[in-house]
Amino acid sequence: MLEIQSLTKSFGGVTSLDDCSFSVQQGKITGLIGPNGAGKTTLFNVIAGAIPPSSGQIIFQGNDITGLSADSLFHKGIVRSFQIPHEFQQMSVLENLMIVPSHQSGENLLKSFFRWAKVQAEDQAIRHQAEAVLAKLKLSHLRDEKASNLSGGQKKLLELGRTMMTQAKLVLLDEPAAGVNKTLLKQLAAQITALNQNW
Repeated sequence: MLEIQSLTKSFGGVTSLDDCSFSVQQGKITGLIGPNGAGKTTLFNVIAGAIPPSSGQIIFQGNDITGLSADSLFHKGIVRSFQIPHEFQQMSVLENLMIVPSHQSGENLLKSFFRWAKVQAEDQAIRHQAEAVLAKLKLSHLRDEKASNLSGGQKKLLELGRTMMTQAKLVLLDEPAAGVNKTLLKQLAAQITALNQNW
């Protein structure tokens, strides 16, 4: 499904990825382990289109995706979470999920005026999907809470929830367990496993 071939990334003469090659099979949960500064986040940034590689290739489902932008990769089904959660702090937990699906009719001003019924129906469907994700993550009781008020572990769950709102084929989780207490860690691990099995 994902194949990395001789990937290298250099920043101002310093090489952070050097001839990195591996493959990840469809349906597998694969871990990337290494000390701080080993290049794990840099690798995720390169795969997810945040920074281009200096050399090498990234093949996803048989197609060369090397150097594509993050939004192009999102539409191809590649999503990522971040080591430090990037929630929309002033929005509610529910709104943080509802904003994720792309190509919402309500984003178009003309459609909002002239196809209001379609916009309303689409919005209702997305709301139901978001409510279902919150229920799975056991965050329903926080649906109206500002995302900035969540604990670190709850923010990690919310990040996972945002990936569940997409049609993702590949999910890159950057240190999903960092700063998460034991109780939420078990819940997070169970959700990752369930998410993988249900895709």
